[in-house]
Amino acid sequence: MNLAKAFQKSLFAFERVSAAGQIRLYSAAGLKQAAKTELTLGAHLSEVLNTDVDSQEESGFSRRRVVAGVAWSLPVIATAIAAPAAAASGVSATAALTGPGSSITFVSSTGTGKSRTGTGPTGFQITNGGSTFTGAVSGTVNIKPTGTVAAGAGVQSIQAGSTALTLTGAAYTSTHEYNATFSYGGGVTGGQTLNFPMSFQYERISGSQPSKVTYNYTLTLTLRLPDGTSRILTGALTVSY
Repeated sequence: MNLAKAFQKSLFAFERVSAAGQIRLYSAAGLKQAAKTELTLGAHLSEVLNTDVDSQEESGFSRRRVVAGVAWSLPVIATAIAAPAAAASGVSATAALTGPGSSITFVSSTGTGKSRTGTGPTGFQITNGGSTFTGAVSGTVNIKPTGTVAAGAGVQSIQAGSTALTLTGAAYTSTHEYNATFSYGGGVTGGQTLNFPMSFQYERISGSQPSKVTYNYTLTLTLRLPDGTSRILTGALTVSY
């Protein structure tokens, strides 16, 4: 019996056992039962091959190698079927700015000096359209001037519901760009929309203050969810002096 015929008979043997209902795929919970099935499969293959395949090796190919090849193929099939289930996991959540273009107040970054009026969002929200998730939602805030300005705009506060979040590393650059980070660890239940109210400030600079001018800025919020995915929100801010 040549190599091609031996391999063809081994496949035919595999099909006969499968048709007889001896092959089953089991989850990790049914590992013990799967082991019993593999023993049953091995016994049937051995019986068929003992009958249909010569015991003599031809060109280095034997009955033992055929059975070993089939046995090695089974874990590959099980792995390929299980992979899509793992890939389907993740956080089903969306995020959006709330009240973009609203009339808002900007307080002084130093606590001294009068407030300024302007426009911008009133906050942002996360809507969980899937199952409840826990773990930290981390965020970065960047507010970049549009064109040349003499003062920047920043975030005064962020809340999760009624709980104030801590702004870390809040600072202005020499070009009046603002950056800060924050984190929320309370999770979001399935079907919930959680609001994060925000308030803003203007950069109080030393010396004379801007007067009779309106500055424009781009706000970028980047939210990193517990599954490692990000939601990026962009909006506009204006401050009138």
